[in-house]
Amino acid sequence: MLCTQTFKLGRSMTLKKAVVTGGGQGMGRAIALLLAEQGITVVLVGQTASKVERVAEEIKAKGGNAEAYPLDVTNDAGVATFAEWLGDEPVDILVNNAGDWLVEPFESTSNEQLDHILDVNLRAPYVLSRSVLRNLRKSENASIINIGSIVTVESHPGVSAYTAAKVGLRALTNALAAELRPDHIRVVMLSPGPANTPMRWDASPDIDPKMLVEPETIAQVLWTIVSLPPGITIRDVVVLENMNLVMGD
Repeated sequence: MLCTQTFKLGRSMTLKKAVVTGGGQGMGRAIALLLAEQGITVVLVGQTASKVERVAEEIKAKGGNAEAYPLDVTNDAGVATFAEWLGDEPVDILVNNAGDWLVEPFESTSNEQLDHILDVNLRAPYVLSRSVLRNLRKSENASIINIGSIVTVESHPGVSAYTAAKVGLRALTNALAAELRPDHIRVVMLSPGPANTPMRWDASPDIDPKMLVEPETIAQVLWTIVSLPPGITIRDVVVLENMNLVMGD
């Protein structure tokens, strides 16, 4: 009922443009499809051109508006070029969804692996959010949604690098929420439990499917957040299978 009511509210709002990183599959695809259903033009950002182009065509086939922009979010020059491409147009929603996963014991995690996981999961959202800030400031109801992980509230062995990155992203989210409050930009971390995505299956091929949260569910929760009235926000949100939405501090 909550999501249905929020959808009705959201349709009357002035959200027009969203940028979704990692938009070529999994959660990014589901988020992009739902936002497009609400009449929002979605810019799909992803490292693999064919994937984001395919999702853009899928959205257009359903009557929505989408643009595909191939980009490695860890490439600073590429991010700067992307910001120039956006120009001065308002962006209402930035979803920092692009990420990578590493299952590796702490003692055997290489410096190169650590650098990569920190770059894509923590540094890239920092740099991209800063690059798009001028566009977000032009929105009447802007949101930055950082996609986190259950590891920000639960500790698991074998994922030390990934945990460090996502916990750092949680701290960054809260810091930006405080710093951008005067600009009326809400910044929220949305942390799914294990999700039914290609990245999850690649990392955990033997996982019990009953543990997985569907990407469409995560997209619905995200829409609930971004369609809140201007000036209203919430803190960290964790989404778990077979449990109610948990909101923590």
